[in-house]
Amino acid sequence: MDEKIKKIVLPIKNNLEIFEKKLNDIIEENSNPLNNHLHEFMFQNAKRLRAIFVFLFAEILNIKDEIIFDIALLSELIHSASLVHDDIIDESNKRRNIETFNSKFNSKIAVLEGDLLLAIALEVLSKTNLEIVNIYSKRIKKTILGEISQNISSNIDINTYLDKTFNKTGNLFVVGLEALFSLKKQDEILKQNLLDFIKNYSMAFQLKNDISDIKSKKFSDAKHKTYTLPLILFAIENKINLMDFEKYLSFDFNKYILQSEQYLEQYTKKALKNIQQIENNCYKQALIELTQYTLRS
Repeated sequence: MDEKIKKIVLPIKNNLEIFEKKLNDIIEENSNPLNNHLHEFMFQNAKRLRAIFVFLFAEILNIKDEIIFDIALLSELIHSASLVHDDIIDESNKRRNIETFNSKFNSKIAVLEGDLLLAIALEVLSKTNLEIVNIYSKRIKKTILGEISQNISSNIDINTYLDKTFNKTGNLFVVGLEALFSLKKQDEILKQNLLDFIKNYSMAFQLKNDISDIKSKKFSDAKHKTYTLPLILFAIENKINLMDFEKYLSFDFNKYILQSEQYLEQYTKKALKNIQQIENNCYKQALIELTQYTLRS
């Protein structure tokens, strides 16, 4: 885990240590011929943001139930499976500074490893309760539908992009919080503030990734006909067809990167505003610092 993040989330250190042990045990229990690479993928340079949010939210909501570890494990396992499958779709060679499964082995093996992580997640899910099963089922379905839409939609406009962005990324951030809500009756204002926070955070998180892809001139999304905000803004202003974007790779995109960063900053400010009304404590402060570090650094 990032050393800066470790310092920020010190108030939940014990929970994270228990979580890491439980995750390690699960991976070891489901040993397979590629276990060394799977273990490296799961533990090297992982940010653990979804699990961290589960533990911070649980403290803010005053939930002490042991099931929070299952919720955190579910979010991490499902997210990891989606990354393995994304790397196949995007033909990525590196993830977290290590070779992807599809690069080191092949796409067939990568599909199977992603499926294995989903199967492990289902085992964890089966230990929870019917309400949490329903919550995760619905959010996973929405995530997959978002991925399908992203990869086949011919609509290239800002609203479509923002909708697809939430469906692709937001659902797997929101689902852990919704699962926590199911465990204990909560103040409705606090619930809404946290829900709005994680929705705005997830939008900013994906926007930052999309902007970085254009800044680095990788254009990895566009090469697979997935168009992100800087390119959409460029296409709108210059009245060009993004299907022919390769003709414009030498273009200076700085103007559109800056415009996209304004969207990123707007979502970041909204997220921080959403949690201002939460009672001041070390968990709220960790949430604020984590948001600022992961979205503005």
